[in-house]
Amino acid sequence: MMGGWIFWLLVGFLIWRFVARGRCARSHAPVRGRRDRQESRSEDSDYVDALETRLANLEERLDFTERLLSGRKEQAAS
Repeated sequence: MMGGWIFWLLVGFLIWRFVARGRCARSHAPVRGRRDRQESRSEDSDYVDALETRLANLEERLDFTERLLSGRKEQAAS
């Protein structure tokens, strides 16, 4: 009976140490400053702008290709 109690006390202690070690590791993690976040947002914004430009170019090319192909179909039907 006494051995079971000691076992559970030991398990509880080990769990407590494991949780405490995890909290300590998280508290020492590097914190990103405001400047880092602003630079990151600026980079993200530039990247999104570049993607929007590429998408607009692709839409124009697709429209041109559709007009070109529809013109060929009309010529073939005539």
